[in-house]
Amino acid sequence: MRILFAGTPAIAVPTLSAVARHFRVAAVLTNTDKPGPRGRALVPPPIKEEALRLGLDVLQFDRLGKDAREAVARYECDTLLCFAYGRIFGPKFLSLFGGERLNIHPSLLPALRGPSPIQGAILSGLTQSGVSIQRLAAEMDSGDLLATVTFDLEGDETTASLTERVGQISAPLAVEALSLIEEGRAVFTPQTGAATYTALINASMANLDFNQRAKQLHAQIRAMVPWPKAETTFAGQRLFITGVYGSMAEAGADPVPAGTSVGTVVSKDKGKGIGIATADGILWVTTLQLEKRKELDALSFLNGNRHLLGSRLG
Repeated sequence: MRILFAGTPAIAVPTLSAVARHFRVAAVLTNTDKPGPRGRALVPPPIKEEALRLGLDVLQFDRLGKDAREAVARYECDTLLCFAYGRIFGPKFLSLFGGERLNIHPSLLPALRGPSPIQGAILSGLTQSGVSIQRLAAEMDSGDLLATVTFDLEGDETTASLTERVGQISAPLAVEALSLIEEGRAVFTPQTGAATYTALINASMANLDFNQRAKQLHAQIRAMVPWPKAETTFAGQRLFITGVYGSMAEAGADPVPAGTSVGTVVSKDKGKGIGIATADGILWVTTLQLEKRKELDALSFLNGNRHLLGSRLG
């Protein structure tokens, strides 16, 4: 088995490392280097850095056209393993592989198909999610399943923490799946049940509306960490809310004082942070950040912005 591993972000790094320990990774396909902060020197994708550390050949293309296909073909790979590569494979590209063409997707397919399954699990308030290894198909994330793993969600995950967790879980699952293929024991099963879909996360999804329920806001804030960060306004400035107290199940448990407008900062608590009035209860916020300023815990932020208490956000 000669594998082309296609991936780009840090979530795929543990899987590349594990697969390279157990199988022949002939080359690694990743996206091109991007400019760093403020247009500084080009920054390589995390997968490129790991591939070079492992002594693997790296292929980078802006598009998967003829040049890319010819470069990949020279490695004579029979198997494609993709994890968050970031580009769609066309039929000409997929025809380069005579064996299996696999994709790792961070959900229990057919749930949460599309580009943002980790954020989607948080935004949907799911109590369970998982990782699926599927055969690549023409329709997005619709391929037959080779292996899955399920795990519980506690309702306090952020996109950052859940991404790290998925990255660690995916590595042994990929090794298991490739072993089944190598040993001729792979069994693929069609996806069953109703499919759900996720949208690509963008900055407009970060705007907080305190007319929503506390649980919805709790999930939204966690889903926007580390990017694009949930935001509102305070004293005419952009205010990012980057941390919330407890689990989603606890959000809104404390009642809003009668006659209080939604968005009002109603209280402070040493353990919970600051409390904001929502449509159905208080949302406790633990970390905040004014635009172009550093992130602070809620009480430190309040010490430097004493007029926050009693003000109305948004």
